Amino acid sequence: MWVKKLPPSMTEQSGQDTDPAETLRRTIREQHTIIQTHDSALKELSNRQAETNSRLDELITFLQASSRQATAPAAAAASAPDPAATPPPAPPTPSSSVSTIQPMFSGIQPLSPERFAGETGSCRGFLLQCSILFNHSPQSFPHDNAKISFIISRLSGQALCWAESRFPSCLDYGCTFEEFLREFKMVFSRDADKATDSRELWSLKQGQRTVSEFAIDFRIKAVASGWNQAALKSAYFHALNEQIKDELATLDEPATLDEFINLTIRLDNRIRARKREKSRADPAVRLFTATRTSPPAVPPPAVPDPEPMQLGHTRLTPEERQRRLRSKLCLYCGDSGHFISNCELRLKAQVRQRF
Repeated sequence: MWVKKLPPSMTEQSGQDTDPAETLRRTIREQHTIIQTHDSALKELSNRQAETNSRLDELITFLQASSRQATAPAAAAASAPDPAATPPPAPPTPSSSVSTIQPMFSGIQPLSPERFAGETGSCRGFLLQCSILFNHSPQSFPHDNAKISFIISRLSGQALCWAESRFPSCLDYGCTFEEFLREFKMVFSRDADKATDSRELWSLKQGQRTVSEFAIDFRIKAVASGWNQAALKSAYFHALNEQIKDELATLDEPATLDEFINLTIRLDNRIRARKREKSRADPAVRLFTATRTSPPAVPPPAVPDPEPMQLGHTRLTPEERQRRLRSKLCLYCGDSGHFISNCELRLKAQVRQRF
């Protein structure tokens, strides 16, 4: 029996391939590499999951705030709790107000107010627009100096001259924001005398304006007068045209001033719409309405119509015509207050001749 001898190199290699310890060590190294790869992938997935959860929390917070804003008025009207039984809610803290309002209006950026040149009538509106901007972006105006600096940067003309003389240094204004507003209003927003406002309100008349146009002017003067609701309703009724008053005589008077104003606006709109409808349907009414709403007549020309007629359809004598011209009387009917160009009797006679 004989045994064939293998080369030494082949024998060593065969021993290495069949060594269980080496195979185990190689397998362990491969598994360790795979585990490290999986661990890195899991860490990446965990980070992405945390980011997604954070975004979902922000979205849920925004939706809850929007839902509360939308359902709060309806819930309050439906439940109508007893004020004596239910304690008043605690006023919201500045942080909660900002967190509720900021997500809803995060995409809306208020524009900077127009420059203020010192007009007394526009002072309060200018400060109101500045306050809206301060409330929308509190992080941009963290302290009083930032607010004062912004207001001064929007001044021009006489107001800017006042700021230059009042605040020579822009690093330290030497006052709080409340003190600045108090002095600013004292200079540029002088309060009017309530007695003067009351007299202006009582002498106010609708005139040729629509009720909606007149109501705007009335509301502005009503706020300045300080009158109560009953007095304001009386003053408003007193200022209306007679036609609106006649329509109100057949209706029940509303309880509040706002309802009263809304009622008169609806009546005026309907009356004007009816007049337009009648003028389109009847040519005679259209001609008569045009003469009533025409601007004041200009003085008559030197040579009037070739056939000025009296009511008796007789020609005027030269003396009578000269007398009427000197006295500024109508050459057709002889009355004062108008001329032949807009004499109602003459216009009606022309309409009858056409038909």
